[in-house]
Amino acid sequence: GGYFFLEHAAWNGLSLADFVFPWFMFMVGVSIVLSVQSQLKKGIAKTVILEKVLIRFVKLFVIGALLNTALPGGVELAKWRFPGVLQRIAFTYLVCSVLEILFIPNLGATEQVGGERMTVSDDQNEFTETGKFLSDSDYPEKKMSSWKFGTRVAADAASCRGRSLLFYTWPQWILIVIITAIWCGVTLAVAAPGCPQGYMGPGGLADGGQYPNCTGGIAGYIDRLVFGAHIYQHPTCKAMYKTTQAYDPEGLLGSLTSILTVYTGVLAGHVVVTCKSSRVGLLLRMIILTLCSLIIGLVLCKGSLTDGWIPINKNLWTPSFVMITSSSAYGMLALCYFLVDFTKVWANNPFRAAGKNPLFLYVGSSVLYHFFPFNWATENEHGPLMLQAIVGTLCWILVGVYLDCKKKYYKL
Repeated sequence: GGYFFLEHAAWNGLSLADFVFPWFMFMVGVSIVLSVQSQLKKGIAKTVILEKVLIRFVKLFVIGALLNTALPGGVELAKWRFPGVLQRIAFTYLVCSVLEILFIPNLGATEQVGGERMTVSDDQNEFTETGKFLSDSDYPEKKMSSWKFGTRVAADAASCRGRSLLFYTWPQWILIVIITAIWCGVTLAVAAPGCPQGYMGPGGLADGGQYPNCTGGIAGYIDRLVFGAHIYQHPTCKAMYKTTQAYDPEGLLGSLTSILTVYTGVLAGHVVVTCKSSRVGLLLRMIILTLCSLIIGLVLCKGSLTDGWIPINKNLWTPSFVMITSSSAYGMLALCYFLVDFTKVWANNPFRAAGKNPLFLYVGSSVLYHFFPFNWATENEHGPLMLQAIVGTLCWILVGVYLDCKKKYYKL
């Protein structure tokens, strides 16, 4: 609608639009756990699961590269953008899936505690599997015991407290810390040519115009060095700071901390699986993760939207940005869980239907963006622009509902 808070921050800072991508990546992490656990429950070998992950990675990457050619008038091959949204999702999905497959066994698919159990449901779409609480009467013919494929972790109160899970996840934690440390070391200690050490500004007119060609610091330099002209040519900082250098918000260095975003979702997935019999325990742990992430993020940015040791910045995908957005993701997931599974006051419709075909809707909205009824010529004012955005969103939700009614689900 042209409102500033619905536009991406020019550089440092945070707007509502900046939450969308990290929230999606967070849910990718949750889905990884549910998908891997569902397949382990069925006795599928980890090598087979890994093969599926690799195939999905390639497909996502190729689709993302092709979407970068969906430009009005066609793509200029000399400037065909190589990084992108789906490419980043594909990369982080691959890394976190490999970590999950390597280190986490079958955590136990069903459990009975206080007459209640939960299963991991395929729900027509392996990539968007969801946890669903079931009463004993739903499956009276089945015994209340966990499947035993390979090593099993008892899904009891002890595992909900995290003792069993931490035994398996500590290698993941170490690797994630190392990856994040690499980002910090390169960003803060390595200087791009002609730029000061640790520079994370937008260049151009920022900082009194002292570093006009330092857009993105070392992150921008690495992308321009590796990809040349094949990166995003219109960064969000261009209009405000009159920058002349291209900068890609989905570049190489930021992909490292994007792994951290997806892994925060993996942690949420672990909580869902290991605390599936304790609704209060699950909510409590989500609240703890929300607060811990928020505190870490606030410390890194010193409680400032635009300043701090490591400012909140989506373009650079800084650790403070990761922690703040992940904190909100934990909170939103806890809220949805409370409304849908705990109190059952909302059946999450119509978004449940749309969520079963996320890739189809994303690709469709990217390809058909310039077509009616998703877009049309209108006045550059808040009212008409907001109406256009609402109509386009409702149309895609209806497409999702229609596909769900027809039981058509498109996945990789």
